[in-house]
Amino acid sequence: MDFISVVIKTISFTSPILLIMFIGLFVSEILIELGWMKRLEKIGKPLTSLSNLPKVCGVTFIAAIGSPTAANTMLQDLRENKVLTDKEVLLASLLNTTVVPIRETFTYHLPVILPALGLYVGMVYIGTLWLGTLVLLLFVIVCGKILLKDRNVDVDASVSVEEVAFEKSIGNATKKSLKRFGRIGFTFLSVTFAVFMLMNLGIIEKIEEYVIPFAKILNLPPIVFPPIAAYIASPLVGFSMIGSLIHSGVITEKEAIISLLFGSIFMLPILYLRFYFPQWISIFGLRLGILRGLTSMSLIMLTRIIILLIFIKF
Repeated sequence: MDFISVVIKTISFTSPILLIMFIGLFVSEILIELGWMKRLEKIGKPLTSLSNLPKVCGVTFIAAIGSPTAANTMLQDLRENKVLTDKEVLLASLLNTTVVPIRETFTYHLPVILPALGLYVGMVYIGTLWLGTLVLLLFVIVCGKILLKDRNVDVDASVSVEEVAFEKSIGNATKKSLKRFGRIGFTFLSVTFAVFMLMNLGIIEKIEEYVIPFAKILNLPPIVFPPIAAYIASPLVGFSMIGSLIHSGVITEKEAIISLLFGSIFMLPILYLRFYFPQWISIFGLRLGILRGLTSMSLIMLTRIIILLIFIKF
């Protein structure tokens, strides 16, 4: 893949995501301009109150059901409007992540993972994913109770909005959205391009080659090494390969679970590097974006390591 191909791949990959980011910014600004944030706060109040997050974070939590990227962009908009602090944005973004498994259960887990892996292996794998989400939720609640003060945020007052004409609100929202979108878009394009260049140089693929020696330590049968490598590169392909080994009786269900959990520990950093870090750095900035990624990745990896050790031990 030459330089031009990397540029084309970067543009094709980032274009739909950038569109979602702009929509998130625009919607956030419209809600603020028209004073509608306050009306939507009550919907997500139960979870935000548990974690001492301002009620306005409930709005982005609901938005995350449709698009976590748009929800994160809305959080950053509130941060730049001095409505939310860095700690509140970090915890609210982690909270927004917890809605993803709900949607993926019906779009990915049940129709794809379960048929490919079978009932037992599939349920264990899906249960591990849900457990990671539960750990994230508990982390947000505990840290919110410890680090955040229970405070009321008046979004309308923070931006000094009274009754504003709808046409003027649209104009103001568009102007502010475009200004912030320029910075976010440039950062996202740059970071994504850098990641694709690393992939082009084969650096990420080399990481996958070092996984096999570790797999041998677990006494896994050699026949699962190719599926593990495939899973790290593409989970969907890995599911199919491991599923076929299970159904043909070549490996046991326990070996399949250990292989999947082991592969997922190495797959997760690559997945974050390819997709999530570029998004979060472009939205939240370098410091908060990296902290956001490392926090969620570490908690999810820790959960999977614990489950892996349990299956190895027993």
